[in-house]
Amino acid sequence: MAQHEQTSNERYAHQLLARLTEWSTYTERIKAQHQIAPSAARYTLVNDEIRPLLPPDIENLYTHQYEALRAALGHEHVTIATATASGKTYAMALPSRVRRHRQPGATLLCVAPTRALIQQWQERLSSWDPALRVEVYTGDTPQAERAAIRQRAQAVITTPDMLHMGLLPYHRSWAGFLSRLQDVIVDESHMYRGVFGSHVALILRRLKRVLALHNAQPSFIFGSATIGNPEDHAVQLIGDDVSAITANGAPAGGRLTLLWQPPDDSGYVEEAAGLLAFFITQGVRSILFGQARQTVERMVRLTRSMLPSYLQMKVLAYRAGYTVEQRREIEDQLARGEILGIISTSALEVGIDVGDLDVSIVAGFPGSISSFWQQAGRAGRRNRSALSIFVLREDALDQYFAAHPSMLLDQPAERALVNINNPYIFPRHLLCAAYEQPLSLADQHLFGPATAQTLARLVEERELVQHGNRYYLRNTRQSVAFQVSLRQVGERLSIMSATTGSRERRIEETDIHHAISECHPGAIYYSQGVSYEVQQLDLAQKRIDVRPHETAFYTEPIIQTDVQIQEVEQHQHLPRLHLYSGRVLVTREVQGFLRRHNRYRTILEQCELEEPLSAPLETRALWMLIDNALIEELISARRDPAGALHAVEHGMIALLPLFVLGDRRDVGGVSVVPYHPQTRAATIFIYDGYPGGIGYSEEAFRQWSALAQATLETLRTCSCAEGCYACIMSPKCGNQNRPLDKAGAIYLLNALLYKKSTSH
Repeated sequence: MAQHEQTSNERYAHQLLARLTEWSTYTERIKAQHQIAPSAARYTLVNDEIRPLLPPDIENLYTHQYEALRAALGHEHVTIATATASGKTYAMALPSRVRRHRQPGATLLCVAPTRALIQQWQERLSSWDPALRVEVYTGDTPQAERAAIRQRAQAVITTPDMLHMGLLPYHRSWAGFLSRLQDVIVDESHMYRGVFGSHVALILRRLKRVLALHNAQPSFIFGSATIGNPEDHAVQLIGDDVSAITANGAPAGGRLTLLWQPPDDSGYVEEAAGLLAFFITQGVRSILFGQARQTVERMVRLTRSMLPSYLQMKVLAYRAGYTVEQRREIEDQLARGEILGIISTSALEVGIDVGDLDVSIVAGFPGSISSFWQQAGRAGRRNRSALSIFVLREDALDQYFAAHPSMLLDQPAERALVNINNPYIFPRHLLCAAYEQPLSLADQHLFGPATAQTLARLVEERELVQHGNRYYLRNTRQSVAFQVSLRQVGERLSIMSATTGSRERRIEETDIHHAISECHPGAIYYSQGVSYEVQQLDLAQKRIDVRPHETAFYTEPIIQTDVQIQEVEQHQHLPRLHLYSGRVLVTREVQGFLRRHNRYRTILEQCELEEPLSAPLETRALWMLIDNALIEELISARRDPAGALHAVEHGMIALLPLFVLGDRRDVGGVSVVPYHPQTRAATIFIYDGYPGGIGYSEEAFRQWSALAQATLETLRTCSCAEGCYACIMSPKCGNQNRPLDKAGAIYLLNALLYKKSTSH
C-alpha cells in the first residue's frame, strides 16, 4: 500500500469528524475523544500439512489463530477473546478441519446462541469444506429429518436450548456422532452469564458427562468478546482448565471514539437519529444501536423523516420479533452493501456479518463496557479507521461516563459471572442428568461440592431414588429437560390474549416475580410493540389474561419491599459502617399502581389493588449498616436520613454495571430508617433480582469502596440541585423516587469512604 494511501486511511475517521463541523456546533457536544491507533497484522507461518486446509485466499494464520490451533490440537480447552472482526470463526473451526484431515471420521459440534449465527456457521463451514456434511439441529428442524441427521451428520450446529432438550436426553441415539466427537465450539460465550449462563454451564457439564459415556474427550473451543475474566469464565462454564488467548494478531485500521452529549432541547434518541441521517446523506455506511425494541422503531421513523425520499428505504431496522425470512433478507442486504443505515438492538452486537461499515453510533449505554465495545466495533475495516459515537442519555451511568470518560474508554471490561450452584437452577439440572444416566457422588467433580447435599435433598423430596451409591430418577416416562426453562427461574406463567371469537393465544411466558410487578390487574403490558391491558392474574392457574388496548399512558407498580436476613456469609467492618453479604428473603408487595402519561411521564391517576400481591424471593444481598452517630449527624445537618440512604441505594445500583457484567434491571434495593428489625441500625440492602442470587451482590461487596466512590463522584458532578434521572432517580423505583436527598447522600458517602477496614 502506498504511504499516502495508508495515511489517508488512518485519518479517515478524522475526516468524517471534520464533516460534522460543517453540520453542527459539535464542539459543545463532544465530551471526550479517544483514539485507538491502527495495528499491523502479525502472522505465524504454517507448515505444508496445514496450508491446504486454510480457507480460500489465506496462506498463513494470525498469531492468535495459530495459538488456538496449537492448543486445541494439543487437546487443551481454549477460549479466544479477541476483538470484533479478528477472524475468531476460522480460529475456532480450523482445529476440527485439521483433525478431520488426520481422522476422516472425526465430528464437530457447534453451539451458537442465535438463529442468525447458526445460519452463518452453516454457510461458512459448508463453503470452506464442501465435502463436510453440515447439519442444523434446532427446534425448527422437522421431526421427520431428525433421525437422518443423527445418522449422517459430520458437523452439527445447535443452540444451548436444543442441546439441553433435544440432544442430551436422547444421547444414545447420537452414539455414533458423539463417540467420534473431537471438537466442541461454543460461540459468543460471553453471552452465557447470569441466569442464562448458569444454565449453559450446567448443560456443558452434562455434555461432558455424556461424552465420557461414549468415550469421547473433545477439545472445547470458546469464542468470546473481550470480558474481564475470559479464562475464569470459560472455566466456570465447563469446570475444567482452559487456556485463554487474548493477544490479537489481526490488523485493525484504528478507531476514533466520541462521547456525544445532546443539547438540552434534544433527547438522545433524536440526536442519534440525526447523526445517522447526516452520515447517510454523506454516503457513509453506518450502524446505530438502540437499547430497546421500541426505541429502535422510533429511531427508524425519525431518521427517515430527516432524509430525502430516495434515501428513506436505505435505512432499515433489525431486531428480535421479525420473522426469520425478514431478518434473513436484511442480513443479505447488509452483506451485499445495499443498505446505507441499519438500526438495531443488541441482535447485531454478536458476530453476524454486517459488511464494511465506517461509522457506529451507540444510543445510550448498553449495560456493560464489553457490550459497548462490541457495538462500537461493528464498524471498521482492516485498512481504514472507523468513527464511533456514544450518544449519552440523561442517566446516572451515562452521565458518569461524561464526567469520567476514562472509566469507559480506558478501563478493562467487566467480569462475567455464573453460579452453577444456584439452588433454583442446580437441582433441576441434576434431575436432567439423572435422566441421561443415573448419578453418583463421583459426579461431584463435574457439578461441584454442593452435589452430595443436593442429591440427598432430592431423595427426601422423592424426585430421586437411591440404590447403593447410585441415584435414579423416580419418574422416567418423560425427559425432565422440557420442564426447565433456560431463560427464567422459578414458576412460569402464561400470558394469554383473547383473539377473534372465543379463541385465545399465548403471547409470552413470564416468571412469578415479574408477573407480580408487571402483570397485576390494570397493568399495561407491551409485547412485540402491541399494548395490552391485564385483566386477571391467576397465580393458582399460572396464567395471566390480557386484552389488546392502546392507551396514552403506561403503568408503574407501587411496591413495599421487606428484607429478612437468613444467613451472613461475609462481613467487613469499617469505622462508620458494617458491610455484609449473604442470603436473604425479599418480599415485594404490590399495593397499587400509577398511570403515567406516555410522553411527559406525569402522574394521571393512582390506583389501589383490591388485594395486594406478593411473592417471596430467596436470594443474596449486600447490606450496609450505618453508624447511629452518623444518622444523628445527618439530622443535625438538616438532611433527611431516609432520603439520603434511598439516594445512595439508587446511585450504587445505577453504577453497578461498572463493576460486573450484568444488567442493573436484575438488581433491587431497599433502605430502612430509623432501623431494620434484625440489624437494629439504619440499613441499605442491594439484592440480586433472581431466586438464589447470581453473584452481583457478592461482586458489589468485593468492590464496595470503588462503587461508593463512583457514586459519590456522580452525585458531586451532576449539575442538578436536588436529584434527577442523571444521578439518583430511578425509573423502576417502587416508591416513586420518594424520599430522595442528594445533599444527604453526598454527606453520607463522604463520611463512609477512605477508611481502613478489617475482614471476618
